[in-house]
Amino acid sequence: MGGFIITIIIALIAGWLGNSITGKQMSGDIWGVCVVALPGAWIGAYMPYFNTFGPKLMDIALIPAFLCALVAAVIFKVVRRVAKQAS
Repeated sequence: MGGFIITIIIALIAGWLGNSITGKQMSGDIWGVCVVALPGAWIGAYMPYFNTFGPKLMDIALIPAFLCALVAAVIFKVVRRVAKQAS
């Protein structure tokens, strides 16, 4: 249970940072980015050979989880912006 809470915290931080990096922030957009960052954090935390570096907290590799969540958040924001411009 503690590992899941750590993953949620990582996803929230990465979602907030991903929202800040891509610019043009909307008030409700942060929650959508955090929901997308959660699977990214989960994948990064448990991906074989990728979760071997960095510190671990409750068996969660912090650096890979944060990096994957951040990448997922940024990709989501970019895809959403491109889709909005195309329509």
